[in-house]
Amino acid sequence: MLRNSRSLTLALGLGVLAGRASAQSAADPVLDALVREAMDRNPDVVAARAAVDAARQRPAQARALPDPMLSAAYTNDGWGPSLGEMPMATLALMWSQELPWPGKRELRGKLAEREADQTEPQFQRVRLSLEAQVRRAYADLLLSRQVLELVAEQGNVWQQIEGVTRARYAVGQGAQQDVLRAQIELTRVEQLRTEQALEAEVRLAELNRLAARPADTPLETPARIRLGPGGGGLDAELQRALEKSPELQAAAATIERERLAVALARKEFKPDFTVQGGYMNRGALDPMWQAGVGITLPVYKKKRAAAVAEAEARLRGVEQQVESIRLLLRFRTQERLAQLRSAESLVALYDKGIVPQDQMSVEAAVANYQAGKVPFLAVLESLATLYSDRTTQLQLLAAHTKTRASLEEASLEARSGAMPAGAVRGFGGTSGAFAPAGPGGMGAMGR
Repeated sequence: MLRNSRSLTLALGLGVLAGRASAQSAADPVLDALVREAMDRNPDVVAARAAVDAARQRPAQARALPDPMLSAAYTNDGWGPSLGEMPMATLALMWSQELPWPGKRELRGKLAEREADQTEPQFQRVRLSLEAQVRRAYADLLLSRQVLELVAEQGNVWQQIEGVTRARYAVGQGAQQDVLRAQIELTRVEQLRTEQALEAEVRLAELNRLAARPADTPLETPARIRLGPGGGGLDAELQRALEKSPELQAAAATIERERLAVALARKEFKPDFTVQGGYMNRGALDPMWQAGVGITLPVYKKKRAAAVAEAEARLRGVEQQVESIRLLLRFRTQERLAQLRSAESLVALYDKGIVPQDQMSVEAAVANYQAGKVPFLAVLESLATLYSDRTTQLQLLAAHTKTRASLEEASLEARSGAMPAGAVRGFGGTSGAFAPAGPGGMGAMGR
């Protein structure tokens, strides 16, 4: 029995050391390769790049003159064919060309250029969001696989405890109920192993989708969940976010576009012209020709004034949207920096205080149970608390990684959720098996 107690203590000690090592930081070539692959192959990136290429073709179209018109007409004098016999019988070819007022075509071209400029930030947003999605999904995969390792470790611990209960029962110092309860916990560990294996499979499928890989592509992940770099000061991070934000870049292009739209609306008060010419064949008689100039009459002033007012109102609205984007981006940056600091503090608390104390509690409970000083329930509760807190510690590390990805994404959306709870729901009371928090065992943050 004493030998079993020592081996149990050694297994738990190794588990805590593994948890502390996970707080180190290092580059991950597997993740970097996944990000590059996703940027090259993801259909959303390819489609966004094609949209930019398509938009760049519009300015030339907008600057082009309207297509000329060529028409043919036959005029007959009398009922019977009279071409060449009667002076009014003609076979005519007519050509006409519309000419906008000087400056209109250039404004339309610049307007199309600004619209094309708006697609470039959209492309950058797709890239930034995709990279953040890959990093968050990768953190979830590491989390699920490390939780699976934690389940396996817990299974080994329960096998040792089951041996302890059997030994005590064999010498009349323990109850049969203790043996049965230990066996129940072993069965629950198998249940958790199945659930976590499924979770890891789903997270791998998500990464394969993002990287446009075949669905059954495996991925080796030698890296561990690590406490990566935290955020800088608010001013520095906010400045980086403002410079990077595709939404701000798109808003700036939209402001310029609306200014051009106002100028073009005012140009519509100017008339357009049409030039035309024609050749009329009269058979044996001398040919005829004609030339002319037409002009549009912009007499409906109210319609054009309304168009100018509409364009000016849109410009005012876009200018206010820029300030709204700045304010929201500042809030998101503050929110994510606060979450990073919170995660770092909690990880340190779990690493240096809570988990080591849990380990000592388990060792004391096992020793006292062997000595007959406490019931088996004390061992169950101490183990439940230990593995709950170690799972939360892993979730905090994953949450920190995903929040950092959201900070780099500079998104206006609330990508980050709440920190994982201090106690994992469903893992408490007298149950020695643990169930990771959230759907499928994942942490709530940054999905």
